[in-house]
Amino acid sequence: MRYVLFLLLAFPAAAHAQWTDHVRVSVNVGIQQPASTTFDATTTKTVNLETARFTTTYDTPKGQMFDGGVLVRIARGFGVGAAFSSFTKSSAGSVTGAVPHPFFFNTPRAIGGSTMPLERSETAVHVQLAYVVASKHVDVAIAGGPTFFNVSQDLVTDVSYTEAYPYDTASFGSATISKASVSRTGFNVGADVGWKFSKNVGVGGLIRYSKASINFPLAGTASGVTSEIGGLQAGGGIRFYFK
Repeated sequence: MRYVLFLLLAFPAAAHAQWTDHVRVSVNVGIQQPASTTFDATTTKTVNLETARFTTTYDTPKGQMFDGGVLVRIARGFGVGAAFSSFTKSSAGSVTGAVPHPFFFNTPRAIGGSTMPLERSETAVHVQLAYVVASKHVDVAIAGGPTFFNVSQDLVTDVSYTEAYPYDTASFGSATISKASVSRTGFNVGADVGWKFSKNVGVGGLIRYSKASINFPLAGTASGVTSEIGGLQAGGGIRFYFK
């Protein structure tokens, strides 16, 4: 919210101007800071008549995002629109676990290691109700509404390990990966600043925050894997204006 207030204070004259364009189209590139940068998932399986447990920590660092949107004026300074954004990032996960001993009960052997890069991909459609304040060259659109997310995530479904006589230790081998996909509805709020350098073309900047909570199904877990999606997006690009 403080970003929105800053934008309004930065252009005091705009509040008294009329938004005259009927349609504005924006194309942006920028950075997304995920709402959840790490999350854990623990899977279990039966080994040597006991339970082996493996916990994977997933890391989702910030990365490049693409965004494109359209906003249509409906009355005075009010408009409706939609934007599409996409974000993809890969990062290795870390696995820790405990494997039962083949001969002695209640004698787990600890293992640990890293996975291959695990991909997180988010696409989102942001439906928005907006209010636009405008001057001759500058306009500020304050917008918010529901966001429809589609998210896919590489998850560790199993772990292999090596062991040798006398089997007192075990070593991490590799992780079996599968991709899970979930759709969920969340929300978005943000602001877009545009500066016209001609009648129909300009440049601008975008800041938006969106969020939802999801649960990926994963075999070997009691209730799946919970994570937050969306996050803070900041970027800039070109603007097109149509009467």
